[in-house]
Amino acid sequence: MPNTSVIYLGRQLANPIVVSSSSLTDTPDKVKRCETAGAGAVVLKSLFEEQIEAEIARSAGADAHTEADDYIRAAETTRALDDYLALIRDSVAQVDIPVYASLNAVTTSWWIEQAPRLVDAGAAGLELNIAYLPTSREETDDAIARRYAGVVSAVAERVTVPIAVKIGPHFSSIPAMVDRMRWAGASAVVLFNRFYRVDIDVESLSLKPGVPHSSEADLSVPLRWIAILHGRAEVELVANSGVYDWSGVVKALLAGAQTVQVCSTLYKNGLDQIAQMRDGLEQWMERKSYEQVDQFRGFLSRSGHHDVAAVERLQYLQALTTRQATS
Repeated sequence: MPNTSVIYLGRQLANPIVVSSSSLTDTPDKVKRCETAGAGAVVLKSLFEEQIEAEIARSAGADAHTEADDYIRAAETTRALDDYLALIRDSVAQVDIPVYASLNAVTTSWWIEQAPRLVDAGAAGLELNIAYLPTSREETDDAIARRYAGVVSAVAERVTVPIAVKIGPHFSSIPAMVDRMRWAGASAVVLFNRFYRVDIDVESLSLKPGVPHSSEADLSVPLRWIAILHGRAEVELVANSGVYDWSGVVKALLAGAQTVQVCSTLYKNGLDQIAQMRDGLEQWMERKSYEQVDQFRGFLSRSGHHDVAAVERLQYLQALTTRQATS
């Protein structure tokens, strides 16, 4: 039987399938169900800074006195953190797989101060989900990158566990950004963050949520960048968005991913999809006579002597000539 185990953030996982931060991992019972289904690890649902702020606003009300507002802010913040610490402790107590905490914030000071408490509660590592959407033309690429790096370095200085950073795909240079995260103290980079989609209701003339889930086609973006970065970036690379079945897992590993994160496929197909992925990976490895994941990880990356840029040009030319032939 092929060995599907991998090392991620210093811990051995039975397989590279990680359930990403979502409502699938927001209670200890759900975390246990993920383990039973065959997941190699889980990332707990993030406690969003905006969620805390919303609770504060509801509790304070429009006419709250400044001193009362300060008291409510401290109480709500403490309660939210205590609930999250309990989620970590109780999840770790129920499962044998690694449990990673997830921090999602726009500002930095509060999370930076509290990060060591998440580690003390038993988190095997931290995933920093810096969901920052710049909207000002005055913010330069360098300023945005410095904001990300500042969060990572500040947390890295305060914790003793490895850190993963989940970034979006909209930087002018993904390789430069990944390097910057490594220099700031990250051990892994998750490619890519899936920001909330937005749509417009043309009848009510209002904004509405867009499609919440990824599609299999979304995998092409992380595949491209992981294949380019593997063997050159001194961090572990994680594929996120568009991994739907065992073939998606294999593709990500061939590109050079250390692990894959899954979410949308589990909402659509149920937790049984994890076993389908794990078993499919094992059967594929057996057909190809691979005994270890490291034997084929990155085989189709640039470091595997495949010219990724040439492949991109070939795909463009192929698409162009196809259109010409059918026009």
